[in-house]
Amino acid sequence: MALFRRGLIDIHSLSPEGILSILELARRLKEALARRDIPGYKLGRDRDMLVALLFYENSTRTRSSFEIAALRLGLQVTGFGSIEGSSVKKGESLAHTLDMFDAYQCDAVILRHPLDGAAKLASNRVGIPVFNAGDGKRQHPTQTILDLFTILERHGRLDHLHIGLSGDLKYGRTAHTLALALTLFPGNTLHLNAPANLAMPAAITDLARARGTEVVLHTSLERMVPELDIFYQTRIQRERMPDPMEFEEAKKAGVFTLDLMDRTRPGFGLMHPLPIDKALPGILPELDDHPGALYKTQAGNGVPTRMAQLALALGLADDHIAGAQREIDSSDSFLTTLPVSRKPVREGVSIRPIRDRGVVIDHLRPYAESLLARLLKLEERGDIYRAATVRSVKRPENIKGMLMIEDRALTEAELALVAALSPGARVNRIVNSQVIEKLALALPDTIAGIESLHCPNSGCVSRPEHREHVAPSFVKMGPDTVACTWCDHVMNTRELFSSLSRI
Repeated sequence: MALFRRGLIDIHSLSPEGILSILELARRLKEALARRDIPGYKLGRDRDMLVALLFYENSTRTRSSFEIAALRLGLQVTGFGSIEGSSVKKGESLAHTLDMFDAYQCDAVILRHPLDGAAKLASNRVGIPVFNAGDGKRQHPTQTILDLFTILERHGRLDHLHIGLSGDLKYGRTAHTLALALTLFPGNTLHLNAPANLAMPAAITDLARARGTEVVLHTSLERMVPELDIFYQTRIQRERMPDPMEFEEAKKAGVFTLDLMDRTRPGFGLMHPLPIDKALPGILPELDDHPGALYKTQAGNGVPTRMAQLALALGLADDHIAGAQREIDSSDSFLTTLPVSRKPVREGVSIRPIRDRGVVIDHLRPYAESLLARLLKLEERGDIYRAATVRSVKRPENIKGMLMIEDRALTEAELALVAALSPGARVNRIVNSQVIEKLALALPDTIAGIESLHCPNSGCVSRPEHREHVAPSFVKMGPDTVACTWCDHVMNTRELFSSLSRI
């Protein structure tokens, strides 16, 4: 049974044991290639299999190494290396392009795309394995597999290492994915060096620390480098920077020099995902032939590691690997029924503006009640309601939003909307001027189908301006934390709904 039945979209889909098993197969394939043992590496020689390489962005190493990997396995390749000359230039959507290669009965897709989450869209769209060859600024998992293979070759282990990451850590998908992968192995320490405006996203550093990985922030390569087993320099990606000033600030990240190499500990390895920008090199050219410079070997490792991944995806190699999908703390229901204290109805008293029956939504996030009234379409329906942010009489420090609606009962979908907007809210159902049901709301496991709600990440494939017609959705990560289903952007519910507040 193939490990990558759906391909490799992000590093979250692998366990440490799974990664090590892939690297072991890559080691065997690399040795077979070195001794030209054709039966040992041409695993698909008796199979008629076709791999589509769909590269919406320029690439030298990733595209070439995937193509060579497929050919070495005995597979055939098709696709395009840039959108020039393709129907993408005519306005074709990613989904329709994928449909074509699926209809041509390709056996796997390797996709590079500028939008975050494009690989996940591809995996959901087609019934064949999809490999993420880099999606926007999000992840580049097949690069990380070859990076880990290179580190393993150098040090014989992937745990208890000091790894330095430097350069563009904000947009650098290679650095993002490598950092996430290293948190899967015990005892590692991540040393990060980048200008403040190009720092590693907080979601990644927070997750690293939550997994027990130490994260150390540096402002000087001179003090950082002597502590390291591996230094991973990244290119400053000016093409992803909307503000030219970001690029100017990025130049302060520092350059790895021969003097720095002289300060390193024994066994040190210098890595770079390449290319090195000759106009703004992160590593000076005189280091190219230094025995501590691993980036040529690192790039070469792209062939056996991608051979291993394709072989596992297509059932060309035995697979006893246990993958581990990211676990999300989920519950059976976002609704909890609370006890109701029965009180006698007082003559002539109502729960304003509810004269007889309706619903009172209490403990809302302050100032969220107006947005909720709009989402529930109260004015469009002609409902009688009252919305306010109030201060508790008994506890003045407690400020909350409230929404009272006459002659209205909420559906489960509407309750989920309330819970998504304001986890912790309470809903009271009123009949005959009495509370007959009280519900406590927690964040739902998924949030979808809310009109005009979009991922705050402007590079997400689900954003309407990209015209990919992808429905936004979000998954629960914590009591008040969600992640975009497509791009993994992590946020609290206040950030998620902030754009709606301005509409």
